[in-house]
Amino acid sequence: MTAQLGRKAGKGEALAGLLSGSDLPDGPWRVVDQRTWRTGKVGPATAWGERARQAGSITAWRSFSHQTAPRWAWIQVMPMASEEDAGAALAEVGERALANLRFTVRLVSQRDVLVEPFAGATAVWARLQHTEGRDGPDVVLMLAGAVSHWLVIVCLSGSPAWDWQSASALAALQAARLSG
Repeated sequence: MTAQLGRKAGKGEALAGLLSGSDLPDGPWRVVDQRTWRTGKVGPATAWGERARQAGSITAWRSFSHQTAPRWAWIQVMPMASEEDAGAALAEVGERALANLRFTVRLVSQRDVLVEPFAGATAVWARLQHTEGRDGPDVVLMLAGAVSHWLVIVCLSGSPAWDWQSASALAALQAARLSG
């Protein structure tokens, strides 16, 4: 909670680094929510989080919904103090993933999967989840990658179902936005 309170220098710049609805495929998309917080202040303390906090790093997160299909996406970018710290944060991303507080679904099963690194990433982590909600069963794809000193996270769900190739393409597009 304290990570979201107070004035955060760099908030606008952090949000500007995220993809917009017009960047997502098969639109039209609309922004449902967006947030920023001080990197390294959420969850248990870590050495990489402390270095990011000391550097004044701001994490940015934006969620989207498709305007004509039951599809959702959220994208998160976390600037780290170094490439090594991005790798360390990637190793913990599965235990520290941001919960989506807007949707009430039940997790049926989940497993980590092997996915090739997307363009710009040196390493990736991926998780496949099966959920059950008021609209029935769903599949959620979570893909994270270390991109230079950044951690990029993409989470996708809905119908028509996303595939790993689409998730990788979207993550690569976000990676390119950060480096360009």
